[in-house]
Amino acid sequence: MKKISSSDKEAINHIWSLFAAAPSDQRILILKGILSTCCMPQLSFIFNATKPLLRIDFVAILPKEINLTIFSYLDAKTLCHAAQVSQTWKEIANDDLLWHQMCEQHIDKKCIKCGWGLPLLDKKRLKRQNTKNQPAFKKRAVHQQVKSIIKRPWKDVYSERMVVERNWRNNQHNLLRLQGHTDGVMCIQFCEISKLVITGSLDKTIRVWHLETGELIRTLIAHSGGIRSLQFDDAKLVTGSMDKTLRVWNHHTGQCIRTLEGHSGPVLDLHFDERMMASGSTDHTVRVWNFDIGECCTLLGHTDWVNSVRLCKEGKMLISSSDDTTIRLWDLSTRSCTKIFQGHVGQVQVALPSPDGFRHCLVNSSSESPNTSSTSSILQPLTNSSIIISSSLDNTIKCWDLQTGQCVRTLFGHIQGVWALDFDKLHIISGSHDKTIRVWDTASGQCLYALEGHHESVRTVRLSDTRIVSGSDDGEVIIWDFGRVIK
Repeated sequence: MKKISSSDKEAINHIWSLFAAAPSDQRILILKGILSTCCMPQLSFIFNATKPLLRIDFVAILPKEINLTIFSYLDAKTLCHAAQVSQTWKEIANDDLLWHQMCEQHIDKKCIKCGWGLPLLDKKRLKRQNTKNQPAFKKRAVHQQVKSIIKRPWKDVYSERMVVERNWRNNQHNLLRLQGHTDGVMCIQFCEISKLVITGSLDKTIRVWHLETGELIRTLIAHSGGIRSLQFDDAKLVTGSMDKTLRVWNHHTGQCIRTLEGHSGPVLDLHFDERMMASGSTDHTVRVWNFDIGECCTLLGHTDWVNSVRLCKEGKMLISSSDDTTIRLWDLSTRSCTKIFQGHVGQVQVALPSPDGFRHCLVNSSSESPNTSSTSSILQPLTNSSIIISSSLDNTIKCWDLQTGQCVRTLFGHIQGVWALDFDKLHIISGSHDKTIRVWDTASGQCLYALEGHHESVRTVRLSDTRIVSGSDDGEVIIWDFGRVIK
């Protein structure tokens, strides 16, 4: 405009004024006339000039509720990209409601849309992490009022869980070796909340370690035989021994509180809840100790050593496995065996049920067995029920439908007997006489990888969202930490 004459400026401003004052229908007529007189370069200019003017930021003009509905169809990666568009998009893409929904779809389960699943962070651990880094005055307020706990953004929770899942997927972990036992380590339990690992060994000792540093806290000595089983909670530790007894300890002080006798053979396994405790022995029996009424009953049926016992269905049922190659389901109200699971051809070392209230959706996999002849059955559901997973000295792991009693899957991979087993909703881990630990996908049954580090048979394994802890006949305990990988 600076380069044209004053008369031309007045003419152009007059045309603009007329157009601005004209009603909509007249504006269209004016534009049609102008376009009809334009040459190609001028039409090209109009085309390029109108493109950015026609762009509409729907996020800026739509209500928040509609934007959240639209963004809820995006995956996590796309949401992160959307947050980089503008400040308005960032506020919507980082909305806590969206990331809470994302966590519900993926954490502790496989997402039906993308097939990914993220490990579950224990609620108590989440609560502790929220209060850990707060100032002292805030910590006092937290203990006075639960509502004063600062909530973590769900995006942070998802991001942290995604890092852990990536470490599991890529087999990235740190190793911590606990050395001190002078004979095979037969049983282990650890707690991410109290940061404790407790181990039992054939050297007749129970050792309490710090989970993160590996420091030996105390050694408990009282049994006259090797320790074959243990379990602890906040208040107590119970151990089962080759000396045929069970002992109850205060693991905070190391004091033995009580000794339970009743089995006529070594105690191989135990499991307790708030109301009762079960124990299995080489005397072929399962004993159920009721804490409420102080009574003990004996379940008869197995014809060989009882290697594992697990209370389930809120303490109403019990699952046991034996050297007689069977797994039995017991009704504790009638003290009778209601179902026998048969299929293993070797001694069944462990049989673990699904968590109460959880129904596994197992899918078929073309790699689940050497005899699979077709890949057309991939992702076909095998069962959508509570399951039992068992391991045996026949080198296999089997998945059973708890309702029907049928074996729905057999996992092949170990070349020698499978002594130890643990699982959650995403992973199965197994320890074998072949000195390896294998990590399997729970839903598909595929072996993800094998962990090597022990020099003798792996006799016990335990699993959490970020760690595997294993014990071996070599007397060593190894902590495989997938949560914090130091590169």
